[in-house]
This record gives sequence, C-alpha cells and structure tokens, in this order.
Amino acid sequence: MKSLVDLVLERTIVGSFSSIGYSFRSGEWTDLPSMEGQVVVITGGSSGIGKAAASMLLELGASVVVTSRSRERAEEAAAALAPGGQALGLPLDTGSEQSIRDFATEVAQHHSTVDVLLSNAGALSDTYRTADWGLEQTLVSHLVGPFLLMCLFRPMMAPGGRVILMASGGMYSQPLRVDSLEMTPDDYKGAVAYAKAKRAQVELASYLGPRWAPDVLLHAVHPGWVDTPGVDDALPGFSKVVGPVLRTPQQGADTAVWLAATGGVDGEPGSFWHDRAVRGTSYLPGTAATNRQRAELLGWLESTTGMQANVS
Repeated sequence: MKSLVDLVLERTIVGSFSSIGYSFRSGEWTDLPSMEGQVVVITGGSSGIGKAAASMLLELGASVVVTSRSRERAEEAAAALAPGGQALGLPLDTGSEQSIRDFATEVAQHHSTVDVLLSNAGALSDTYRTADWGLEQTLVSHLVGPFLLMCLFRPMMAPGGRVILMASGGMYSQPLRVDSLEMTPDDYKGAVAYAKAKRAQVELASYLGPRWAPDVLLHAVHPGWVDTPGVDDALPGFSKVVGPVLRTPQQGADTAVWLAATGGVDGEPGSFWHDRAVRGTSYLPGTAATNRQRAELLGWLESTTGMQANVS
C-alpha cells in the first residue's frame, strides 16, 4: 500500500516534490553509515542545499571541501561549518574553464584521493550571458563545466567513488536535443535554459553511469522544491505560491547525502534519484531520450571541452 501511495505522489508532482512527499517517505528510512576517513567535494557548498549537505556529511565523519566563486566566502563557510578544520573552502566558478582546472589542482594538493564529488553549484538566471567556450552561462555552469570537472576528478577518485549530479525536477519539461541545447539571446528564457541543462545532466549520467562503474558510481538526483535563496531570487512568484510546502535545505540534500554514504541501494549506476528511490526520467510525451541522443551529447561535450570521458 505504501509503495502505491508513493507512486501516486510521484505522478502528482506537487505531492512528490514538496515537503509532503518527504514527510511521507522518510518515516521508514534508516540511519546512514559512518563516512569517517572519506573526502567529499561539494561544489556550491557555501549556501543552500550544498551547505546543508556539507553539514550532514560532516556529522557522518567525512572531511569536506566546499566552494564558492569567492575564496573569502568559501573559507568563511568552511570555518563556520567545521571550526576544527575538517572543512576546506576553495574558490570555484563552474562557468570558467581555468577556475575548474585550478580547483582540481588545488584539491589534489590537499587530498590524494576523493571519495565523493557532489556537483551542486549553479544558478538560474533570467538574463542571457556568455561564459567560457563562448557558450551561454547557464549551459556552461550546469553542464559543460561540471562535465569537465568530473572528468578531471575521475583519476583522483577512490575505488567505488561516487559522482553525484544535482539535477532538478524541472528537467521533466524538456527533451534532450543536442542541436538546440543552447538558447540564443533572442529566445532566451532562464527557466527553460535551466531545464534543458538539467535534462542533459540526467541523460549524461544515464549514459556514463554504466560505463564508469564499478570504478566510479555516477548518479543524478533531484532535491524537490527547496526553500533556498536561489529559488527566492530566480522564481519569487513560485516561492510565494508554494512557500508553505517547500522543503528545507536539509530535506533537499538528504538523497544526495544518502547516495554519498551508500552509493545507492538497489539502483543501477546512472539512475535518477529522488527521496532515496529511483525515479522515471520522462513523463511527458516526446521527452524520452534515446541512447543515440545520449551518445551525441557526450560527443558534443568531449568536443567542446577537449576532455575525453574515456568510456569503453
């Protein structure tokens, strides 16, 4: 009966993405295992969901690296999270190729191996901007930059290390179309650009996940509707309407933390997770992706960044 109610919640969207779904599903969840001695890198870990995840992982005994575009802000966040030094704050801009490469180098100077990379950084902007590679900012910061980062980190990952892409339920509204991934200044809409990038994240995980396993376990996750400063800034009307049922940052971070601690239970590498369960990736007609489209996406990312994912 509980699984049937869960399925109904999933299809209602509001029930699944809101705090209602979290409250219903979390009642039977078990405690997470210790992560003592493990290193977790969290991009965008200085606020919102990323900061909540960092705090939860520290409680499990992990050492964390948190990022912000500003070194000062990253260091302040790390000091606030763990005054004893178990958190390290480093600068990272996922829209900048040089920043990504510098970050990977600096992490390697502090840690010989990394157990978990949680790719969480990014924002929804209603203004068209370009970033590195001459591409639109949202696409770069949510997809191109994180792809480069996870490829740079892959050789640093401990055996069975986890890479987790923080996606969004907003991706359900968009199909994967590689030839129209990037929006132009004339047709740009921030929410659509964001959804396109998040769809691509999910499909990239679906394609690379089985190919990187078992050395690296790659998953995508969506946090539901979470009360964060980013949501307030990007979608003020949305926050006002659904504010009473928005999740806390801790609730939004839970499944990513669970994946970091467990690698996923009864789920294939490359799965799309929400509330500690594998979820479908397509509910609207015309939004399901094929493996050919996913391979095309990977080829485009490799060509754009000059970085090979090294799949067999």
